[in-house]
Amino acid sequence: MGAERFKRYALDELLDHELYARLAARERNERNRKLLEELARDELRHHLFWSKLAGPVRLGLGDRLRLRLLLSLSRLAGKTFTIKLLERGEAATLSEYRRAAAELGGELAAELARVIEDEERHESELAGSLDELVVRQLGSIALGVSDAIIELTGVLAGFAGYTGSPLQVAAAGLIVGVSAALSMAAAAYSQAKHERGKNPRTAAAFTGLFYMLTVLALVAPLLLGVPVTISVALSLACALAILAAFSFYSAVIMERPFLREYLENAAVIMAVSLVGYAFGQIVKELTGGMP
Repeated sequence: MGAERFKRYALDELLDHELYARLAARERNERNRKLLEELARDELRHHLFWSKLAGPVRLGLGDRLRLRLLLSLSRLAGKTFTIKLLERGEAATLSEYRRAAAELGGELAAELARVIEDEERHESELAGSLDELVVRQLGSIALGVSDAIIELTGVLAGFAGYTGSPLQVAAAGLIVGVSAALSMAAAAYSQAKHERGKNPRTAAAFTGLFYMLTVLALVAPLLLGVPVTISVALSLACALAILAAFSFYSAVIMERPFLREYLENAAVIMAVSLVGYAFGQIVKELTGGMP
């Protein structure tokens, strides 16, 4: 067993401790702050364990840069996402810890077993207990984003097959998008009224807002002044990018696989777009196109 390996473990645990301690220091919610402080204490204990084997360590420039990036990410995507993203890569580390426990033996192995138990169960439970608005409203956000992507890609592709004007396609997308956003917000409001612990107004606001933001993102390429086929292709690429970002975010929060679900949803979007475009061309042939 090399000291370098123990040093890397000690540095990783120290970085996690610093992250949780700094998140706790700026947290206003008392319950969240206590949970983060508990996580910080756990990581410090883990760091001290590895330091007994590796000797004193300090965060280097690269570690401090990574810490700053994680703190920035927590502001943008939330603390729960940031913590669970860190945990997502810990399966390989835990395997290394188990091998180290088998090699160490004795009291050190017993102490390392407690470290492994913390990493496997305790920290995940604590991270999942953090109270964040974006996590509580994840279902409403998903409703707005996913429905907007599927509906608008079909609408935009359909009108692209019917007319060669990007502005007319954009106008159709905005008309449908605004109407659908209001409709989805109303549906979310009605649904939340029958779900315990949900605020109907908040659910409606999140659903409608994220639906409309997605609509604006998908319509924007149609205003670039490029041919309609290119602008719709850019809109489709934007839809797939939004889907990838949101699918990954949800996968991390919900602790589930990302790639398979994303590819399935991407295939649905592509199919909807192709069918919409073909149907638009069929209607154009039957009606003689736009006047």
